[in-house]
Amino acid sequence: MVEQLEHNQSHRRSVLRALLWLTLLFGVIFATLNIYRGLYLLASLEIVYAVFALSLLPIIPKTHHLAAWTVAYLVPFFSIMVFALLLPNTSFTVFAWIQIIPIVSYLLLGQRGGFWMSLTFVTAAVVAFTVRYMTDEHAMNLLVVANLAFSSLAVLLFSHIYERSRTRNEARLIELAGTDSLTGIANRMRLAKEFPRLRSQAERSGMALSLVVLDLDMFKRVNDEYGHDIGDLALQHAAQLLSSRLRGSDLACRLGGEEFALLLLGAEHQQAAMLADQLRQQLVATPLHLDDAILTISFSGGVATLGEDGADLSGLLKVADKRMYAAKHGGRNRIVAAPDQPVQPAGNP
Repeated sequence: MVEQLEHNQSHRRSVLRALLWLTLLFGVIFATLNIYRGLYLLASLEIVYAVFALSLLPIIPKTHHLAAWTVAYLVPFFSIMVFALLLPNTSFTVFAWIQIIPIVSYLLLGQRGGFWMSLTFVTAAVVAFTVRYMTDEHAMNLLVVANLAFSSLAVLLFSHIYERSRTRNEARLIELAGTDSLTGIANRMRLAKEFPRLRSQAERSGMALSLVVLDLDMFKRVNDEYGHDIGDLALQHAAQLLSSRLRGSDLACRLGGEEFALLLLGAEHQQAAMLADQLRQQLVATPLHLDDAILTISFSGGVATLGEDGADLSGLLKVADKRMYAAKHGGRNRIVAAPDQPVQPAGNP
């Protein structure tokens, strides 16, 4: 999910930079016009804000506090809009700028931040417009105020619905991208994304983190003898058993082909080995029932633990994969936790 977060940040940086350039350009233009009209206070605010926008341009591309700078930019930006509505010599057409508040807020702050920013300033703008124009002499402006209020709230509502739908669809796409389409469990990409989070959690809490790489035994023979459709059923059967027997904090994923991986939070080296061996025995004891045959499936696996076997996912995969092949060469249907130390309880088939 880190990559997705970085993508969102990059998108928001681009939007904010574009808005800063527009602020700089239109700030100068409107300040010039307002000086000509005698609106010196508003013109001064626009010049100051244009300078502020210019100063932010080199900061936004590299800051680690994008959300804070965004709020620091938007609050005075929207406040100037509302303030302009209260000045006696400004045109009520200034309200047209209020319509962009929800759009800009949701683009830059997301669903929650965009909602509260939009609600605050759109409400303030409607109140400011009402205070200025709803006087005894302008009683007929009630319809104008109502139209502006409803149109502003409509833009806010549609922006909120769109952002909520976009967020949900994005989350769903991310979930699908990290899911193996055949077995329904996590894939290698999901493993790579989840590992840094689980490693940080393990390091903060002082827990162990172990990785098991396992490979179904004689799987080529299954495909050759029964066909690839049955081979797919065997993969689904194994994946279902692995995922159903793990805790919620663990992760089972398919690396590709007939190879799987288990990421076990809080499991020491030997605990991970014993858990993997229990899964091995359960899989053997739970054959796949076909129309005219019973297919017994087994796997060989290797175990690696964070720290003693590697400091990153690549290192752990390399060690666990090497031990998995040692289990294969040692006769299959077993777990190797360390060189020359297979875990193979009595009664192993």
